[in-house]
Amino acid sequence: MESTKGPSRPARLLGVFEVTGDILTLQLLFLLASLPVITMFPAALALQYSLGDVFLEGRPRPARLFWANFTWAMRRTWKVAILLPLFMILAAASLLFWLTAGGLAVVVALCILVPMYGVLVAGYVAVLASTLQATTSNTSTIGSDSIGGFREWLLSVWSLAQRRAIPLALSVVVMITWLLVLAKLPTLVLVGTGLVPAGLAWWVATPWLQDRRAKLAAGQNRSAS
Repeated sequence: MESTKGPSRPARLLGVFEVTGDILTLQLLFLLASLPVITMFPAALALQYSLGDVFLEGRPRPARLFWANFTWAMRRTWKVAILLPLFMILAAASLLFWLTAGGLAVVVALCILVPMYGVLVAGYVAVLASTLQATTSNTSTIGSDSIGGFREWLLSVWSLAQRRAIPLALSVVVMITWLLVLAKLPTLVLVGTGLVPAGLAWWVATPWLQDRRAKLAAGQNRSAS
């Protein structure tokens, strides 16, 4: 009679350590790739793709996967990569300016800027989540047809935002809270800068990830039989 017991406790602990090591490795690689600042967006896409490759598709060598994904993302998003840091600087400067100003204009400006920034944060998380969605629909290594063109990508982001509006709204709250915590504890940048938005994107993309896991499990069962 076959044993129905699951993995032993040492095996489970070893699995936890392995997963933690892979996650921290990808986070450190994200930080390294983001050092030039203008490469932050491609690094975020590479991190998201690599998390899907490692923990959804079960591919080995997370470091090698990350650099392959980063090269792919850099070639296709370098224009956005240049504009994103400039926009972040302008957004921070405008917010600080109005926070230090006085009068009714401050209230009016914040009523406009805060929702606008919230929409942009939700869009950023949606972009990362759509990257995971693309991973679930393409099991091969990232290549020229991983996302079928910029227009199709934007359409997938918009479709995801419509279907997952509530999780995206909650993600904005979590991101704002994270930024406030980061302002008090800057050292957390080493462990959470890439992983917090990546984790939120993973949560937003949950329906697609569940479908992908089910397809992978069904494929394994057919192979075993």
